[in-house]
Amino acid sequence: MINKMDDAIHKPVRALSRGLLLLQVMNREGPISVQDLAQKTKLNRTTTYRLLDTLAQDGFVQPSPLSGNLWHLTMGVKSLSEGYDHRDWVTQIGAPVLGKLLKEVVWPTDIAVFDGKGMVIRETTHKFSPLSKNRSMIGVRWPVLSSSLGRAFFCFSPQKTQGSILEVLQASDDPEDRLARDGSYVKNLITNTQKQGYAQSVDETVNGISSIARPVYYKEQVVAAINLVFFSSAMSTRTAAEKYLDAMNTAIRELEENLIDSSDGLHQQLAQTFV
Repeated sequence: MINKMDDAIHKPVRALSRGLLLLQVMNREGPISVQDLAQKTKLNRTTTYRLLDTLAQDGFVQPSPLSGNLWHLTMGVKSLSEGYDHRDWVTQIGAPVLGKLLKEVVWPTDIAVFDGKGMVIRETTHKFSPLSKNRSMIGVRWPVLSSSLGRAFFCFSPQKTQGSILEVLQASDDPEDRLARDGSYVKNLITNTQKQGYAQSVDETVNGISSIARPVYYKEQVVAAINLVFFSSAMSTRTAAEKYLDAMNTAIRELEENLIDSSDGLHQQLAQTFV
């Protein structure tokens, strides 16, 4: 039974509820103007501005670096979900690294692992990048041989791992895996990607979207891949590599060092991420 005296003393904090409402809307909508945010939350602009300023001071939101009229979430909101459920190694170690990378490149990036069928995105900055049109990327699966993430994982893996992956793809009924049966295509893909030093994809997974990707190693085994996603109309993959590959490689080195410093329990998780 609810104590009416306690209920009277502990009144709901409306400002807190409104602040959480703003975060929920921004999480769903992505970069958004104050006017649209006020309209969707049914709050007046003055209140919306005050709440945004408070959330910005606490490190949860910030105005877009490209357009001060748009506001978006920061990686700080990740702290709100700590402890909600079990975090795998990608989230535990990868999220902070991607957060740093986002500040340098602005374009969204993903970390994906091979799940036995394709590359599954396990961590992303799409929700936090003002240059992303796709907000919900966690759990999205990309094909191995036509996505930059898959190509980075496959082409830089040892030959034994490549052979195991090809066996899986060749037995697949998925049309996107048919390329695995084309020996010449696979051979040229491996040779060209390794020579180039990074994988790429141009309008192959999503029309108008390009990406470049690099592998993440753990004890000489590729265990994941990191990409950088951008509009095909904005630049070529070569230009993207010239501008951002150094930053990506720095992030990958940090991630690899963190993996080495991790516990034996983490090693067991990693052992299940590759063939």
